[in-house]
Formats: sequence, structure tokens, C-alpha cells
Amino acid sequence: MSFEYMLAERTARSGRASRARIMMRIATVSTALGIAVMIVTLAVVSGFRHRIYGDLRGFGSDVRVCDVRVLRSGSGEPMPLSDSFLEQLRRCEGVAAAWPYAEAAGMAKNGEQVAGLGIKGVDGACDLEWWRSRLVAGEMPSIGGDERTKDLLISRATASALRLGVGDKVEMLFMDGEGRPRRDRFVVSGLYDTGFEELDRTTALTDLRNVQRIASPDNGLISGYEIMAARGADAADVAAEAEQAIEAAFYAGDESVGSAAAVTLRERYPVVFDWLKTHDVNARVILAVMMAVVLFNMASAMLIMVLDRTGMIGVLKAMGMRNGAVRRVFLYRAAMLFVRGAAWGNAVGLAIVGLQAWLHPVRLDPEGYMLSVLPVRVEAWWVVALNVGAVAVTVAVMTLPSMIVARISPEQTLKYRQ
Repeated sequence: MSFEYMLAERTARSGRASRARIMMRIATVSTALGIAVMIVTLAVVSGFRHRIYGDLRGFGSDVRVCDVRVLRSGSGEPMPLSDSFLEQLRRCEGVAAAWPYAEAAGMAKNGEQVAGLGIKGVDGACDLEWWRSRLVAGEMPSIGGDERTKDLLISRATASALRLGVGDKVEMLFMDGEGRPRRDRFVVSGLYDTGFEELDRTTALTDLRNVQRIASPDNGLISGYEIMAARGADAADVAAEAEQAIEAAFYAGDESVGSAAAVTLRERYPVVFDWLKTHDVNARVILAVMMAVVLFNMASAMLIMVLDRTGMIGVLKAMGMRNGAVRRVFLYRAAMLFVRGAAWGNAVGLAIVGLQAWLHPVRLDPEGYMLSVLPVRVEAWWVVALNVGAVAVTVAVMTLPSMIVARISPEQTLKYRQ
């Protein structure tokens, strides 16, 4: 333990009864509030990013290989299922799983209740773990079995709008690939809920063969292929690998991929990702403002600490201590003050985040925020980075007000004490 640190610790103990104690408390409280607000801000931004990307990924995977017109109009032409091309996709670097999918838009009807509903079909290769984690009633539909079933998984919001429950039958009306109306009946096997009501209300899950039978009963066409990236793999890199597979298959004579393209989530939902970027900008502004408030209060506290200890500074200088050593005493003191406030700030901020994560007291309007509950997420790395960075910036900035130590003359302070 250095002499400067020991002196700062002694000063902190005796300072509890000094005239500057009120300013010390104000600096501690402002630091605690600043750190708490920054933690909550980062938790909300991280929660939005993780929750929305996770839900979009669950609904539509990391990368889709589909008709290139999807990027322009949101829908594209179906294509024949190619087992050889599917195997090529699965062998691409960074691909964890790949499977065919088919989508059809229609109307769901139950008595007098009618709602627009998109139905998505997948086969047994699809990773259904995300869907299982969102299941709130009933069970998952039978997908990829030897016998085709008419099971349908719908959202709780859709079930409420159509007044349906598990085991009920629902009538679906579609237009096939030739523009002819088609009708089919399904059985509700289960209900799911993601909180992402914009997609919950328009998405249902069933066996791939059911959608193929509706959209292209004679050709068995699909909408494309879904690719799930391996852990740590970048979706853009996986899409580039899929593009190479498309090119190789086309030049090998597979005309089914002639108009296909590999599309990432960011390319399919650019508005959503731009919206998330605005949250990042807002977070940076809030962090900068709160850090400025903390630094202002800490600088005021530093000046008051120095002025309150002018006599001690004069004695230390008279005993031969250099200005740099005296400044370190007050920098240590400022660091102790900041750490104390930061500890309270971390406790309060994490408590607020935990309360929101468990009890969800803050609700959102799904029409404006896409989610019905304010999402929060805490990651250890940014909590540590926030605290370490805040301490480093605070101590660095405090070197400026600590320079007033050099202007204090031991002759004048000792004379004043006499």
C-alpha cells in the first residue's frame, strides 16, 4: 500500500465529519444515479436487439435461399425441391442446418370470426427448438412423420381473435398458384406466444406437405430453403457461401435455382434493423449526458475536497511532499468516492433490470414497438466494460481539478493556520 493511498483512506474516514460531507454525498448519489441509468439504458438496448433478432431468426432463420424478387416485392415465385442442392447448402461453411420451406397466405375462419393468416410449412429437418420454447398451450404439430397430419400451430393472439382453443378445427381459404380458390381444414395442436405481435398474428406453422398440397398440389413446389448459421458464424458470410453454392448448382445444370438468391435477415427486414440503429444512437446520447453529469459533480467534489484540506496540503508540502504525490492523494480519494457511488449504482440498476425481466411492469404498445413487453438483457462483458471505463474516464478527468494543488502555497496556508 502506497503512502498516498493510505493517506487518502485516512482522509476519507475523517472526512465524514468535515464541512464537505454534503458535497461528497451529492457526488455519491449522482454517480449512483448515473451508473444505474446507464446500466438500464444498455440493458434495454441489448434486450431490444437480442429479442427482436432472436424472434426474426426463429420465424425465418438466418439466411433464406429464395426467389430474388423477395427483396423488391416481399414475395417470389416458388421453385422445385432439389435434394442435391439442399445437400450442397448443408455442406457450406458456417451452416448448422438447412431445410426446405413453403409459405402460403390465406384467410382463417371460425364461424363469423375471420383473420388474415400466413401458413408456413417445414419438414422434419427443421430445428423446432425455438418454437417449442414459445409454446404456451397444447403441443407441437406433427412435422415430417410418415403420415401427413393436419396439425396447425397458431399464436395466442390469433387464437384469441378467432376464438379458438387447442383441439378446435379452423377453416383456411387460399389462392393456389393458378389463382384458383382452395379450402382446407386444420386442427389447432398448440398455441405459441413470442410477444412479437406483428408476426404472431400472421404466422402459423404446419407440415411442409400441407402447404405444398395447397399452393401446388401437382408440382410439390417450395418457397425456398432456410439456413441456420452455426454458433459464431456471421450470417453475411453464410449468405456468401450459399451464393457460391447457387452459382455452382446453376452451372451444373440445376435450373431450379436460376432466379434464387441468398438473403439475410438484415436484407429482408431493413426497416427493423434501421429502427434498432436509432436505439443505439439514443443510447449513446444518454450515456454521454449521464457521464457528463457524473463528471461535473465529481469535479465539484474534487475542488471542495482540495479547498477543505488546504491546511493538510500545506503541511504535506512543508514536509517535502511533491505536488504530484499530493495530487495522487486526492485522485485516490476521488476514485474511492466514485467506486462507492458506482457500487450503489450497479445494485440499483441491476435490481431494476431484474424486476423488469421477472415481473414485466413496463408494457409497450405492439403497434409502435413490435413487442408487448419492454425487453431487457444483461451481459457481463458490457457491465464490466462500463464500470472500468467510467472509473478510468473519471480519474483521468479529475487530474484537471486536482492541479489546483500546485497553486496552494505552504507558507500562506501555515500562516493562515497560525
